[in-house]
Parts: sequence; C-alpha cells; structure tokens
Amino acid sequence: MNYQRRLIFFIGIVLLGIFLILISGCNSFVTPNYDSYSVSKIRVIPYYANVKMYTSKTFTVKAYDSEGYPIPVDPSKVYWNCSYQCHACGTVWTLNPTSGSITTSFTPGPTYYGMYYIKATYKGKTDDSQIKVD
Repeated sequence: MNYQRRLIFFIGIVLLGIFLILISGCNSFVTPNYDSYSVSKIRVIPYYANVKMYTSKTFTVKAYDSEGYPIPVDPSKVYWNCSYQCHACGTVWTLNPTSGSITTSFTPGPTYYGMYYIKATYKGKTDDSQIKVD
C-alpha cells in the first residue's frame, strides 16, 4: 500500500511539473520574428584563422543591433562566399554550405597555400575573415 501512494505522489509531481512548464510562457520553442530586428553590423567569427592543408575550419556569422547587442540571425538569409589570393586560379576551396546556415565549413584545395578571404552576407550587411593556409 505504501508503494502505491509513493507511485501516485510521484506521478502527481511529474504531471504538476509538466503543467507548470506548459503555462509558464516559455518561448524557447518559438521561432523569433527575425524581421523585427534591425541589423547594424555582422561579424564573421573567427576574424582570422590559420588552417593546415587538408583540414577544415568552421566559421559563424553573428548579427548586432545599433547598440552593439547580439540579435538572432535568420539562417535562411545568410550567404557565404570565398576568394583566394590568386584570382586566376579559380575556385580552389570548398564551402559547405554556401547559404541557409549561420555556420559554414571551409576546406582549402590541395596544394593551394596562401591567403583566403571568407565573406558572409546577411540582410545587406557583409563581413569577412582572413584565412592563412599553410
């Protein structure tokens, strides 16, 4: 009999906890209204990176309002691009993905050492980062 009371008490506590979570107004599951934020600047992080040949590096874009406070970034409006010090060499890197994500993975092409520049664009703002491949 004591076991049944403990079980009922435990189930009651669990149900009470679930109820409180549901009515608490927790909005962590709600997608922010990205259009309500005014973007003053964006930053690609890290700003500078050393990358060894045949390795990858992840870059992230962050957005800030006019007072310098971080604001949410709508991944669907982020675009990534890259350039290499030798413009005649063509595309000698891989970015994955090139859009639709606040992060991208950069991988240099084989035997292409030197300086690369990765650029993010979000809501008309751009920022870039230097990458030295050695």
